[in-house]
Amino acid sequence: MDVSWQHNNAPNPADAADGPQGYDHHLYYSFGGVAAPNPTAYLTNICNIDRAANDAAKGNSPVWFGEWGLPTQFEATDEFLSQWADAQKWAYGKGKGWIFWNFKTEVSEKTNGTALARQWSYLEGLKMGFLTQDPSQYHDPNVCAPYAAKGSTP
Repeated sequence: MDVSWQHNNAPNPADAADGPQGYDHHLYYSFGGVAAPNPTAYLTNICNIDRAANDAAKGNSPVWFGEWGLPTQFEATDEFLSQWADAQKWAYGKGKGWIFWNFKTEVSEKTNGTALARQWSYLEGLKMGFLTQDPSQYHDPNVCAPYAAKGSTP
């Protein structure tokens, strides 16, 4: 994991490097503490995040985003989940790449049908149209334009 995962002022993993290293970062908004629980705050935060550059400045490079998903701390609309997917792919693409958390999540009565899978399952995200068939593409390549700070290039 990258330096941002170290707690209580623990040492930077890059300082202990013995040969080439890669760093993994997991960023989940659904567990709180990242942005206020609403669509504008989520998109403003992710569209201005610069974890890859910050990690590189601390020697934690290359970094990839090894876990992410679409869950939120609020009732997300289908339209928002498409934007949320695009914005996260854009932000995490600044590193060496990304891996969606889970390829497939069970859809059953125990999981309230697709309620769980719509935000945690890559296959369900494809089926529902939140994710693009070609993972390198976006529904809206300018998704971050309204949220990016002046001087940022979405």
